[in-house]
Amino acid sequence: PLEGRLVKRVRTLAHVDDRMRRDAYTRIFEHGVGAGSVFEQRLAAMLFYSLFPDGGEFVDVASGLNALRGEPTVGEMQQVVDITFGAAHRTARPLSEVEQGLVDVPLSLHASYSREEILAALGWVGQGRSPSTMREGVAWCPEVNSDAFLITLKKTDTDYSPTTMYRDYALNRQLFHWESQSTTSVASPTGQRYIHHREQDSHILLFVRETKTGALGPSPYIFLGPADYVSHEGDRPMAITWRLRQPMPTEEYLASR
Repeated sequence: PLEGRLVKRVRTLAHVDDRMRRDAYTRIFEHGVGAGSVFEQRLAAMLFYSLFPDGGEFVDVASGLNALRGEPTVGEMQQVVDITFGAAHRTARPLSEVEQGLVDVPLSLHASYSREEILAALGWVGQGRSPSTMREGVAWCPEVNSDAFLITLKKTDTDYSPTTMYRDYALNRQLFHWESQSTTSVASPTGQRYIHHREQDSHILLFVRETKTGALGPSPYIFLGPADYVSHEGDRPMAITWRLRQPMPTEEYLASR
């Protein structure tokens, strides 16, 4: 009964390149999902919103994923996950190894993620919110006290308005120049949170992709990891320089500089 919808979403799994997700998604495909830790629940939500970005008609994540049992498309999904993981060329490192304050966030540095997976991993979804309702490239995620920046490097006039053609680029493999939304001022609560995030124990997480779309639809983002404030200039928008905790992969640096 779900095949008509699921077959259109198989492509959304064609970027799973870290072992954490590969193993979790495989377990769910084979055994469904039940009660688990916050970490496991967020992994399940990442798969659920990949397949049902608007939440579908399901009352919760578990009922949606358990409805996959017996669906023939699940076998195809598993094949895509296995092939993509087997072709991974970057080493993915769990976020908890570099940021102790985010041990319940199932993300890995330098792995690829869809918008749906990012928002589910950071607890942004729920309480009437689904990834399909997000329109901006920034997301404040109070569940994990984190700001997520979803950055597209090459912007086109057809996809972005003049007020959203932000200048985002790498200065070197650890420093990244980023522009806030055009309405964000230095004196605003958001601007102050960016500048003083370490004193406030909040986290800045950078995700980048080269282009908005690729051969299979929306391009996934590469998770560059946590970053720390270095300096800023200007106002509405603010131009901020961030220092990544871990150097970005060479491939992403060459695309970002």
